[in-house]
Amino acid sequence: MSAQSSPAIDVKFPKVLIVGQSFNKKSGGGITMSNLFKGWPKDRIAVASSENLSADIDTSVCEIYYQLGYGNKLHPFPLNVILPRIVCGPIALHGDNINGNPLVAKQAGKYGAIYDRLRRILKFFGLYNLLYTLKLTPDFAIWLKAYNPDIVYSQLSTLELIRFVGRIQSETSKPVAIHMMDDWPSTIEKPGLLYAYWKEKTDREFRLLINRSSVLLSISQEMSDEYGKRYGLDFKAFHNPIDLEFWKSHQRTCYSLSDEPAILYAGRIGAGIESSLESIAKAVELVNIKTGMSIKFILQTESKPGWMEQYPGVHHRSQVSYADLPRMFSAADMLVLPYDFSMESIKFIQFSMPTKAPEYMISGTPILVCAPSETAIVKNAQKNKWAKIVTENNIEKLSLAISELIQNMEERKHIAQNAIVFSERCFDAQKVRVSFRDSLSDFKSLEINY
Repeated sequence: MSAQSSPAIDVKFPKVLIVGQSFNKKSGGGITMSNLFKGWPKDRIAVASSENLSADIDTSVCEIYYQLGYGNKLHPFPLNVILPRIVCGPIALHGDNINGNPLVAKQAGKYGAIYDRLRRILKFFGLYNLLYTLKLTPDFAIWLKAYNPDIVYSQLSTLELIRFVGRIQSETSKPVAIHMMDDWPSTIEKPGLLYAYWKEKTDREFRLLINRSSVLLSISQEMSDEYGKRYGLDFKAFHNPIDLEFWKSHQRTCYSLSDEPAILYAGRIGAGIESSLESIAKAVELVNIKTGMSIKFILQTESKPGWMEQYPGVHHRSQVSYADLPRMFSAADMLVLPYDFSMESIKFIQFSMPTKAPEYMISGTPILVCAPSETAIVKNAQKNKWAKIVTENNIEKLSLAISELIQNMEERKHIAQNAIVFSERCFDAQKVRVSFRDSLSDFKSLEINY
């Protein structure tokens, strides 16, 4: 294990073991965690994960990593015959700011599609939760005892993680902090042969674990309110905080349109988002036809969606480094936050706030939200007036909203300035991190309900 020692340890920095999510600048959970834990003494923070850590490891916040697995392999038998054979155990780091092994990352990408197909097949037949069961191996137990955390933190997302965190708690009697990123308990078990069985089992084991946890956190106040009703427990909201100085370095101050106005979406594509992205593409085409303008809809995503070629106004841009995002966001004339309108999507994202939302807000670029009215993002935007909002899956209404925002500079300025004020008040990393550390430091005064 490699760790950067800290001069004087502030008593408000408990020694944390993070189980599951790793630090990165790509996923919502990884970015949120990186921003919340930034500044933590590196010898008081560690990650144990069954993700392929060798493919994407970020040492800017944490340098102590343990690769979890099944019989010293990344995947259980018989899947480890097909999928990457990554050896488990402590990750040896050398030097600063290591971002993984390019060769392993390439191999992980190659096998990603295979794993996704296998996972869907296993889940349909009800076998996934039988095969993927992490155990406290003797090697990990020795490492865990040597590290000796004060508290275990996890962004739970699977039954496998629920059980593993529970085993760690039973083995060590350490307090547990659970941080919910989205409402996966409502959608985790998609219909399959044993759907009802695994859904009931996941719900029961999740309730048992949160009732034994000392710290309960959510991603939004809307989620905290819902979980209070659903589980009868108090969840404190912590969203992705932002470093104001970093994001203000390119903050937009001029609201005149570019010669060729650009609407930007930056992030992932796929389930829960892609349908609305295509609706926005159709709406932009309609606005261009009606107005004679040449508005561009730019998708800054890892891959191109299959439908993109149908729309001349849609352009693809490769993802940029996190350090370049302030410049890219402020250079756009409009930023879009879309969510799909299907019932499955609503169940999953209803109480979530996108990681990029505060980053969009602080950029100074006006925001368009296209999402169902019952989602947390719409309710928050309506309450705090930081975006123009469309709550129907309707191309005409979407094109009208885009036209109004493009043609009305005062509205663009008003929305953007409201967003800046709101983000500075609620997402200032310097303030949020103190509150977050306090929440993880107060566990000693809380009783664990076994």
